[in-house]
Amino acid sequence: MSYNNMVLVGNWSEERLKNEYDFKIFLRKRERKELLLQRSRTLFSNLLKERPLAISGTFALFGYNVQLVASDMPAKTCGGKPQYGLALSSLVKERQVDFMQNINDGCLMTLSAITTPCCRNTFVILSVKDESLRGEKINYGDEFLLRAENYGEPEAAPLYVRYTTEAVPGPADRMPIRLSSTKDSNCRWTTMPLLAKDRLEGLGSPIKTGAKLIVKNCVADKSLCVMNQNWMQTFFGPECGVTCRDYINIHKMYTAENIFTLVSDVETKTKD
Repeated sequence: MSYNNMVLVGNWSEERLKNEYDFKIFLRKRERKELLLQRSRTLFSNLLKERPLAISGTFALFGYNVQLVASDMPAKTCGGKPQYGLALSSLVKERQVDFMQNINDGCLMTLSAITTPCCRNTFVILSVKDESLRGEKINYGDEFLLRAENYGEPEAAPLYVRYTTEAVPGPADRMPIRLSSTKDSNCRWTTMPLLAKDRLEGLGSPIKTGAKLIVKNCVADKSLCVMNQNWMQTFFGPECGVTCRDYINIHKMYTAENIFTLVSDVETKTKD
């Protein structure tokens, strides 16, 4: 005669009751959508939901959704041909999934090979002087804010891309750019033309969408850059770190790590 968990004898009875208790806990978590699989699906649904970018035309405009893309950096290899483009994106780490299924204060910023416009890589570009401006052209030298779009919780406090300046020299792989609900001077960014010969006359001229340029933090006076030696594995695949640092070659020119474009003229297949 073989015994199993259905036999109400000694340890078998205890094991059966324990299994029943675990099963009830499982059902309760499933009803409350607290299972790790359910939370992961919610996270992917919230952050990777495609969002159409409003077509701003030839020039970048205040009040519109934009992407910040490092267009000259290799992203991935497909069929032997390298593909270029890394989009500034917010990241929820795997250890945060249990209590966070959407972007939140303190989310780390990375550069992702996923360049399709979605919730985690699109930002509203706002004028520092007047955040209500919409439709006005953005000029080189204008200071602006990058506000993350929290479509999952529209009533939540607005989050801004913020660079934390270093009080003392830190490690080279430190990643100081995060989303923050604190809107201060560290959230202010500006742009300048890529080529040195265009900077004097280019300041004050409108920025064309897709034009290669340099993005600088106004407080640190350092350029947004790709940490090409700092790749990490995330829920969304391999992603690269981002910080503010100047990469200049022997010809006094910025290298590919500092070259970005403002993308605001891409539409996705899904429209709301």
